[in-house]
Amino acid sequence: MHFSPGRALTVALALSTFSFPFSLFPQRPPAQPNAAEILHKMQKLQVLGSVLYIAAHPDDENTRLIAWLSNGKKVRTGYLSLTRGDGGQNLIGPELGDALGIIRTQELLEARRIDGGEQFFTRAVDFGYSKNPEESFEKWGKQEVLSDVVRVIRMFRPDIIITRFPTDGGGGHGHHTASAILAHEAFDLAGDPKAFPEQLEQGLEVWQPRRLFFNGSSWWRKDVAELAKSDPDWFSVDVGGYDPLLGLSYTEIAGRSRSMHKSQGFGAAETRGEMLEYLHLEKGDRPKTKDIFEGVDMTWGREPASSKLSKQIESLIISYEPASPSNSIPALLRLHQSLTGLVPPSWAWFDLDTAVDQLLLYCAGISVRLTLPFETMPNNDSILSADLDVLVRSQDKVHIASYGGSYYDEFYPDVMWYNEVDTALVPNVLFHERIELPGAINFVSQPYWLARPHLLLHEVRNPRFIGKPISPNSSGPLHIYTQLVMTESDHIYNTVVAEHISVDRVDGERIRPVYVTPVASIIPKTNILIARGGTQTIEVEVEALTDDLYGQMTASAPKGWKFSDHSRPLNVAIPGSAPVSMGLVPLPENQSAVDVYVARRNERESFTFRLTPSANAEAGVITFAFSGLKGKADRTLHEIDYPHIMPQVYYTPAEVKLIPLDVKVNAQRVGYIKGAGDDVPQAIERLGVAVEMVDPSTATLESIAKYDAIVVGIRAYNTEKAMAAFNPTLMKYVENGGTVVAQYNTRSSDMVLPDSLFGPYPFKLTRDRVTVEEAPPTFLDPKHPLLNTPNTITMADFEGWVQERGLYFTGSLDPHYTPLIAWNDPSEHPLNGGLITCDYGKGRYVYTGISFFRELPAGVPGAYRLFANLISNRSVRTP
Repeated sequence: MHFSPGRALTVALALSTFSFPFSLFPQRPPAQPNAAEILHKMQKLQVLGSVLYIAAHPDDENTRLIAWLSNGKKVRTGYLSLTRGDGGQNLIGPELGDALGIIRTQELLEARRIDGGEQFFTRAVDFGYSKNPEESFEKWGKQEVLSDVVRVIRMFRPDIIITRFPTDGGGGHGHHTASAILAHEAFDLAGDPKAFPEQLEQGLEVWQPRRLFFNGSSWWRKDVAELAKSDPDWFSVDVGGYDPLLGLSYTEIAGRSRSMHKSQGFGAAETRGEMLEYLHLEKGDRPKTKDIFEGVDMTWGREPASSKLSKQIESLIISYEPASPSNSIPALLRLHQSLTGLVPPSWAWFDLDTAVDQLLLYCAGISVRLTLPFETMPNNDSILSADLDVLVRSQDKVHIASYGGSYYDEFYPDVMWYNEVDTALVPNVLFHERIELPGAINFVSQPYWLARPHLLLHEVRNPRFIGKPISPNSSGPLHIYTQLVMTESDHIYNTVVAEHISVDRVDGERIRPVYVTPVASIIPKTNILIARGGTQTIEVEVEALTDDLYGQMTASAPKGWKFSDHSRPLNVAIPGSAPVSMGLVPLPENQSAVDVYVARRNERESFTFRLTPSANAEAGVITFAFSGLKGKADRTLHEIDYPHIMPQVYYTPAEVKLIPLDVKVNAQRVGYIKGAGDDVPQAIERLGVAVEMVDPSTATLESIAKYDAIVVGIRAYNTEKAMAAFNPTLMKYVENGGTVVAQYNTRSSDMVLPDSLFGPYPFKLTRDRVTVEEAPPTFLDPKHPLLNTPNTITMADFEGWVQERGLYFTGSLDPHYTPLIAWNDPSEHPLNGGLITCDYGKGRYVYTGISFFRELPAGVPGAYRLFANLISNRSVRTP
């Protein structure tokens, strides 16, 4: 193995530049297409047109239009989402915020894998529902996000831009309107060399799109079909065509694509037959016909240096034999050689060259896999072995020339290596080589946009990363490059993502990308500690991500806190060997340290820290850090694993938010009915209350009578079918003296029973919400027990809230209900349906649209005090 640059490595480094299509860095191993799909890909080589669809969130894109454009018109089609959807709700699990953004990024990539589009993002963070674009621009920074939109246009170079939403606010959500405004402005600026000139210095070129359309819908205008017949600025396209090569209509493809948005519950039908989409011309020249591409040269004639390529591609398609795709290899090699001779290469050349490389692999039936025995690779471990398997399933002569890697941080090469092989591949005989991957590399696999703390705009230091959906270099999964040779002058460079393969008895083969990690993961048992006085206890686990992990872990608390053991000699005891002295470490009172030894990877050791506050103890965070001979770690590794996306990893700081809080609660045991998924049960436990999960499909009145209160999780009436039959039992529990606290639901077609039957008396769900988290509350019944017992709720308890006050408030209240709080966004009328309650029999029912599912995990003190009141035993009857 050569740990220095070589020819193969030089090309591999070139592949890492931003000018190449992002498909070079796949998250999911590409499947071998069948013969018809190969022909479909060849046909796309003829078309140079491109369309960029722009909207605000994952799920905003029109997958029908994208599927038709990419597969019917065969133009290069991209979707630019301003945000990653990190401010939304999650229907499939508890992940919110950054973790939800990771899920929705992957859902979009899976959707694009199905409909054939490409995916892009800006750095904007989804901060939840916004009622106007001005709020969005104020929080994001309009110029920053506008520069990202211009950058993506210059990268993608679309002929046509299509927006999902209008600029007049008709799309509702402020982010929606903002996306349209930014698209309009970027349309004009992308071709202006004076706009964001730093992008030109970084290698991009100005680009002026031809037209901009708004994708109208009967959702906004019922008469849009008639307008398309009479108004020359309106155009209609039938996206319901059928592709016999794919065996699907474009709307069937679109249904499958949209159904990847599972975290939002957007499963869609796979429709067939005519389906019209409507486009309104907003900018650019009006087509002379009803063809939105009229006048746009979508042939290779637009690339003067590439004029002969069109004939070569046409010949390739005409001579294609579905029964023998490998017969197309000579024509592909000639096309490959023609591309090599183009100087200078055009932007379209980059796309075609990559596509031809892929087609050569497909036609030869070449499979290249790199597998590791583990799911993770420690970044500071010794050299690790991996298995490289290459198989050619045609009779063509193929050599594997070399393989290697170039591992980067954001800017600079960290480890570069390659190994020359020069071995002829025998048809249908597996080439296998045990290779060594270099250790001691200076990065970890993580979403590049989360590498640094952020507020409402992700910090991305390397501008070449901006716009990309996932990490384009070493911050993604572990990967290598292979160099295959089909003729002396034709070299195919292929990115191979390392995989861990296992076999499940039910699911069969499971494939996971191999991620580079620190040597350990530090896992606090809770990320928030509600300190209610006296000595506090924190449990922390250290998980080894390598064998023979030894060293020390230190804990540091805010000023005014004293650990029980804060100064000790650190001698790590390793079984079977003499202790390794880490030295005498005198520590201040607010720090502590422990010895760590874990023999095998994925095993854990637990530690307990005890600390006591002084009179002036400060709020803050307790941080944990490991240091040993194999490396350092100060983060918690998290994994996201759902069947519809590839497993993902990300990190959070290994710390515990310490909140000294005067909060009382007199409930001892609470039952919790799971809804769409949230972390509220853990928050209740932080109050010292035992929480047990209640299964509405099996629970009885007798089994729930033991609980002081029962809390219903978010959207439980949307997700738990058993709630329909169980709800009368829940109301009987209230009547007998229990307390029920039901959190928000949405009024939609998936409700398991009418909202008028949720509580003991009727109310209706609305779409009312208060999005400004600083909106001042008005106490409508200041003396009500829920605002006074056992904690007196004051205006101070509503400071420091995150993202919003609440959502999907109630309305049309039965007179039995008492609304407790009113608040409103600026210039709007007060809303009083966010927290309502009533007595029923001997018990109490509470329904709340307050975003406790966001505030409690964020450690908002006042939210804990208010929620403690909601679940506490009633010592005072409502007057």
